[in-house]
Amino acid sequence: MSHENVEVARRSFEAWQNDDYETWIALHDAEVEYLGAVERHLGQGVYRGHKGASELWRIWRAEVEGFWIESEEIRDLGDGRILHLGRMGFRGSASGVEVDSQLALVITLLDGKIVRSMDFMSHHDALKAVGLEG
Repeated sequence: MSHENVEVARRSFEAWQNDDYETWIALHDAEVEYLGAVERHLGQGVYRGHKGASELWRIWRAEVEGFWIESEEIRDLGDGRILHLGRMGFRGSASGVEVDSQLALVITLLDGKIVRSMDFMSHHDALKAVGLEG
């Protein structure tokens, strides 16, 4: 299932990048949990289920402009987990501040659907979280 999980993750990133909500949400389990790095930093909770994922989608499109994700590596970790290492960029709609940052995600899949996604603002933090860097 590992190759299939990598492909689901890749399709999810492509759908997000292409503003294709229907494809993106279809790749997520109805009970998905999103733990965004920016949101955790701001003290916000977990986005749960399709309703929460839809809210996350809406916020990122309302609050930022020109959002992009560049994948550098998508690695199968086993146990249904995928590690995505890449970069992201955007411009704050209100502030005009531009961001170009590392982005890493640890994505858990079950039966071909994303059930959990946890973002990190650095590759080091994500690698450490999955036990690949000390």
